[in-house]
Amino acid sequence: MVPAMVLLVGFEQHLAQGSSLFAMVPAGAVGAHTHWKLGNVKTNLLMGLIPGILFGTYLGGTLAHVLSETVLRIIFATVLIWTGLRYLKSKMPEKNSTCRKNE
Repeated sequence: MVPAMVLLVGFEQHLAQGSSLFAMVPAGAVGAHTHWKLGNVKTNLLMGLIPGILFGTYLGGTLAHVLSETVLRIIFATVLIWTGLRYLKSKMPEKNSTCRKNE
């Protein structure tokens, strides 16, 4: 969504990234709930993950406001390229993999 908003619609990088993150909240909540119901959540990790996520979200948002639009674009493009390369290098998942229940 971010590249389309920046390149096609003309949003500033900050606005595009913020809008994209906000749009993911409902989908993320539904996905998390679905995985919870399917038993794909390790509940013993939640107490460590939640504070880290909240702190990281605050820190990332604060840092994004300090950076210029050019620097933010370069960081965003670098992360996209790095993620794409990792995806291309990853092994294909097994076809008959099973989900693990809460541990």
